[in-house]
Amino acid sequence: MKTHALAVAVLAAGLSGCAAPPAPDVYTLQVPSGEAAAVPSAGPAMVIDLAPVALPERLRRRQIVLREDGAKLQMLEGQRWSATLGDELQDALSSALQGRLHAVDVAKGGVAGKPAYRINVEFSRLDARLGGPVEATVAWSVKPSAGGAGQVCLGRFEQAAAGGSVADVVAAHQGLVALVADAIAASVRAVPGGGRAPYCAAR
Repeated sequence: MKTHALAVAVLAAGLSGCAAPPAPDVYTLQVPSGEAAAVPSAGPAMVIDLAPVALPERLRRRQIVLREDGAKLQMLEGQRWSATLGDELQDALSSALQGRLHAVDVAKGGVAGKPAYRINVEFSRLDARLGGPVEATVAWSVKPSAGGAGQVCLGRFEQAAAGGSVADVVAAHQGLVALVADAIAASVRAVPGGGRAPYCAAR
């Protein structure tokens, strides 16, 4: 009887040791549809082509990456983006620009017509800390496909977090994407008149 009880206990311990780890929390940079810029029901005003967003190698992953003191980084295995951060930024910026510019993005597929503007975006820095702001250095260019002067831009952006949780960090990322989208949209609008948008030089 004791032998049987011992065998059951050993089996139970083995099964508990093989239990699957808890599923990670998954987040997205896409804001709820009710908070996104509305696209009018009429046809689009322009066609854009947003190239894949460039990121430092350390950020090209699904794990949420936090900066700690000095040069130390923390990659959160239990808190992840729904896709790689580059893909998340691509989707979020594309949606935001389509809403702000009343545009369609050929990069999303299924769109006929030549892009009026080609947009390239690179995040050379994107740092987040628990309880602190999300900070980014972003370069982008807007080039009209028909030729002529475009915009070459470089901006530094910061979005405070409302609290000290990972969810607050994600919300701050969403707010920062909105700031970047506002700046890119302003540079697109400046191209036809040859004006100079904030952060930009006509080129």
